[in-house]
Amino acid sequence: MTEPKNSVHAFLNTGSGTFRTADLDAVKDHIQQALADHYDAVTFHVGDGKALIDDMEKTARSEDFAVLLAGGGDGTVSAAAEFAWKHDKILAVIPGGTMNLFARSLAMPLDLDAAIDALGHSQMRAYDIATANGRPFVHQMSIGLHPRMIRKRDRLTYGSRFGKMAASLKAFWRTIARMPLYQLTLSIDGTPETCKLSALSISNNLFGGTTPPFAEQPDGGRLGVYMVGRMNRQKALKLGADLLLGQTHDNPDLTIRAARKVEISMTSRKKPAKCVQDGELLPLEDKVTIELHPKSLRVLSAKTD
Repeated sequence: MTEPKNSVHAFLNTGSGTFRTADLDAVKDHIQQALADHYDAVTFHVGDGKALIDDMEKTARSEDFAVLLAGGGDGTVSAAAEFAWKHDKILAVIPGGTMNLFARSLAMPLDLDAAIDALGHSQMRAYDIATANGRPFVHQMSIGLHPRMIRKRDRLTYGSRFGKMAASLKAFWRTIARMPLYQLTLSIDGTPETCKLSALSISNNLFGGTTPPFAEQPDGGRLGVYMVGRMNRQKALKLGADLLLGQTHDNPDLTIRAARKVEISMTSRKKPAKCVQDGELLPLEDKVTIELHPKSLRVLSAKTD
């Protein structure tokens, strides 16, 4: 029997905090009820880790359907956004992780049942997506402080959302004891400058004054460029506090720019380094080109404006 084209494939990550403890049968029933008026069928894929992502990629590439639904944390959502963009699907999101940054951009409730209800009333909108050397991301790509902190956090043991947050704070404290510093050439919309930075983040649209920081306007048409020069522990603590309070725009050590295209050329580093892209640690290439693709990702959004 041929599957209806107006159908949904839903991928639920049981490794994420919310779905690890949820009654999955009840969740499936709720999703089917919420989407029944709009779509002909919902097919569920349940799992975690690489196996779920591999299944998601294979399904998006080989099956003819309308909506790719991702239930999980930022890593699951980022992967789903990549496959939806590449294979012309509509992305839907049910937040189930620690930060749920893109879900916040879509105005999705963070409560599981409320998010499923909101999905049934969401509208399809065209939002921006960014790429770094062709690899898509929906939140941010970072160099310096952030990836070093993630590496230290991943060496710690935690088993819950709050444990992960506590491990992140501990890793941040250890990282700022010896701040990284990179010399690079940064070209912003074709204008190059040489700089030494302890932290650099490029976001898919500018962050608002929120905590945690996320893009309140996901179709704003501009990358956010966040640059931090040489820092000591005191300045790093001030920056961390401003991040927690949503006051980064007032931090004197943080330079914020907007761009459509950013090119990074590493001019001096002693050993291979990492970057973070939507929470995933990746090798940092010597040259990275980051581009914005305006309104090229179709998404079910709960935003009303």
